Amino acid sequence: MTDAPRPLTTPRPSATGPAIRVLVVDDEAEVGSAIARLLRPIPVVFAQSATGALGRIAAGGHFDAILCDFNMPGMNGLKFYEAVEACAPQLARRIVFVTGSAASRELDELRRRTGCRLLEKPFDGADLRAAVAAVAGGDGG
Repeated sequence: MTDAPRPLTTPRPSATGPAIRVLVVDDEAEVGSAIARLLRPIPVVFAQSATGALGRIAAGGHFDAILCDFNMPGMNGLKFYEAVEACAPQLARRIVFVTGSAASRELDELRRRTGCRLLEKPFDGADLRAAVAAVAGGDGG
């Protein structure tokens, strides 16, 4: 995750700045900071728990993409997806899950049920930006 940031190709509605905003959900603050650096200049909001992220969404926070660690204490990625789907279904298809372990029954279930993108660690900045651009651009997966 040390790749130099490059701009996304997502269309921008104005010349005043990035058109998209990303919510990063990870229980490790260092990972959240690294992702924010890789996505610069895109505005990133960081939540250190799924509950905190859900609070931001429920409060009406506007996000074009969500990057969520799949394995977090308290609420894993599948449960987070289900909660987002219940409160903001249009946002659920804009989740990109990040994981360090690509093989598990829960990940298989997530892929089968949601069709969400999965980004495996370690990833580089280009892969990260491509995943965000795809879901923020409405591709959704």
